[in-house]
Amino acid sequence: MKKSILALSLIAAFILQSCNQTPKKTTEATTEPVIEGLGLTEQEVVDSWVYTLARYLVIRQEHIDMSEDGMDYNIIKYNELGKAEFVNPNLDVAYLEAWFAVDENTPVILEVPKVEGRYYTAQIVDEWAEILYNINERNYPDQPYGQYALCLKGSNPEIPVGALRIDLPSKKAKMLARVERQGDDAGALALQKAFKIIKTGEPVIEPAIEIPMFTNKEIITVGAFNKPMLQKVLESAPDAVSNSDDLQKNVLAIADFIEKGETNKQSIDAIIKAKAIPAFLKHVMDAGDNRGGWTSTREYEKFGDDYWSRAGVNYAGIWWNSSLEVVYYMGFIDKDKTPLHGDNDYIIHYTTEDLPMNHVNAYWSLTMLSLPDYRVVPNELERYNLNNISELTYEEDGSLKLYIASELPEGAPKSNWLPSPKGKNFVMNHRLYVPKKEVLSGDYYVPEIQKLD
Repeated sequence: MKKSILALSLIAAFILQSCNQTPKKTTEATTEPVIEGLGLTEQEVVDSWVYTLARYLVIRQEHIDMSEDGMDYNIIKYNELGKAEFVNPNLDVAYLEAWFAVDENTPVILEVPKVEGRYYTAQIVDEWAEILYNINERNYPDQPYGQYALCLKGSNPEIPVGALRIDLPSKKAKMLARVERQGDDAGALALQKAFKIIKTGEPVIEPAIEIPMFTNKEIITVGAFNKPMLQKVLESAPDAVSNSDDLQKNVLAIADFIEKGETNKQSIDAIIKAKAIPAFLKHVMDAGDNRGGWTSTREYEKFGDDYWSRAGVNYAGIWWNSSLEVVYYMGFIDKDKTPLHGDNDYIIHYTTEDLPMNHVNAYWSLTMLSLPDYRVVPNELERYNLNNISELTYEEDGSLKLYIASELPEGAPKSNWLPSPKGKNFVMNHRLYVPKKEVLSGDYYVPEIQKLD
């Protein structure tokens, strides 16, 4: 695919600098003049592009998933342990995924095995990537395992006796299920394969909507407002955002405006490239609770009405989960607000009170990812993350120092080293699974990312 120099330069510009102003993220009242012939402000155009982007990113992922050999709706894909060939991977779990498809007369049955002594969840999200359910012992104490009947909301199909009914807002949903490896891969694999999907018939399934297959480097711009395609996109799945009707009205108004002539199309494209993309990329890096180089998701049990964050997460690491399940700390910069770069060495120092295992009820991990595609960084050690079962070296006082560098820093134990890409920017993803209340409140925060002299 031909690369867009503009898109690449915008991404690079906003990764390689620390911005101090937060862009507008809502369609609040403004004195900004409206665009003649459209009746919307430039900020409303920006908001409209960000709003639609979230859905396009899910559709893109649906196409990617369905292009894999053996993949289909209502079939589980059991991912290989340690496989890192996808965006923002979680290497600490046995992973499985599926696209559910139902209709008015045809539910599908998910069978979850009994899991004891290790973390697990069956996360189900809608077609905008909003979290619908996490099936586990914390959320379903009366039925933490067994059969669950996924039904189209408002339908009344027959379901098996003993199956717990779970409603879906549209005819498709995505499942990401995880079982903690915990150093016992044989046990994790056995539990992974015990998750089953049982078909009750053959639902009528619409294929993924045809869209231009864009990348994070060459993101979709004015093409998102192609009216015939856009109408299919918006009609394909209801949105839980409370003002979605108003947002979609603006989106369609832009589509109508573009249809009136090439000049209109070029003006919208210019706004997206000059204003929407820079503001969006900045939001990806700055959203949430920011401290010491990290951006935390602790405040997000769900996206709710924050469609900017929804689009940002779908872009940077699609299939994000609720902060009640996991708090992510994304590190783009160090404590001095300088972008992380493989030509520098960094340290994260946990005091004995700061040790992450003290603040979770499950496990923790630290993963390094490339930019702008959010993939693991290849290295000679084939080490992509550190976690609670890594054989780490602790200081005499019980504290822990983790090192991020392209080469092992002098005096640093090799066990505590995560190799970074020399000459390139990167991002860190620090996960705390089943965080304790002090994490969710913000009273505890992971230590700052410090640049070593």
